[in-house]
Amino acid sequence: MTKYEMILSVYHTHSISVTAEKYNYTQSAISQAIKSFEKELGLPLFKRTKNGMLPISNTEEIIRELRTICDAENRIADIASNLTSLKNGYIHIGTIKSIAYNWLPSMVKNFSKKYPNIHFKISMGSSSQLHDKLDQNEVDCIFVSNYLLPDNLEFYPMDTDELMLLTARNHPLADKLKVNLTDIKDENYIYSEDGFDFEAGGIFEQNDIHPTVLYQLDDDVAVQKMVSDGMGISVLPKLLLSNPPFDICIRPFTEHYKRTLGVAYLKDSELDPATEAFLEYVKEWKSNKGEQRR
Repeated sequence: MTKYEMILSVYHTHSISVTAEKYNYTQSAISQAIKSFEKELGLPLFKRTKNGMLPISNTEEIIRELRTICDAENRIADIASNLTSLKNGYIHIGTIKSIAYNWLPSMVKNFSKKYPNIHFKISMGSSSQLHDKLDQNEVDCIFVSNYLLPDNLEFYPMDTDELMLLTARNHPLADKLKVNLTDIKDENYIYSEDGFDFEAGGIFEQNDIHPTVLYQLDDDVAVQKMVSDGMGISVLPKLLLSNPPFDICIRPFTEHYKRTLGVAYLKDSELDPATEAFLEYVKEWKSNKGEQRR
């Protein structure tokens, strides 16, 4: 109980003793709270009469403001209680598209069954964009690969994802069941959101492959459309290609280049209860996903 609540109780009951008994305080503690606040104000609030403690004239506005302060403090306490008890909450997730399309819907849906009043905002972007958003505290966690992951991020691995070659159906490489990386060194290339800054670029650089880039797009679906129209080849993750919207040929590399996907969050950061609960659920989801494969 705050001193403001004590003062309001005395205002309504006109009695220090009744307030003390109601809230299990001594009369001395109630009197001291009133005197302390009167000293802060530089004026008295009450006068003792045969009818009890009555407010001094023209102090009604002060009493109204004290009531406003108490109401606000109670609302803040309720909000904090809801957040710490997971009755309410808000989680802002950043994610690459392949995970947004395939993993996140079931994760969020099942988590929401357990915590229906926790709300989500999901932002998609390239890996570098998501790293920046997390570093600037614009999101609570991000779903990305561990490739070029900044040192200030904690990463929980969830699964691997293979990089695949995309060609038109009538492309000569479509006749092969597997494609060697050197087979594409002279091909026209269409690159997507991350460009050559992440996995595909790293593989090309390691193998001294320098494809001719004709088109640069920030949309993976548009990349697939251009590939199907014979405008070039591309490399995209297998998880993104589970239900391709266009008629394209998808082939693995003989080297089977894979990346590790998972969830990342800032090291040594104090996560809010909603985010902590969601990350725990992600681990449970990953464990169940592994069980289903056995």
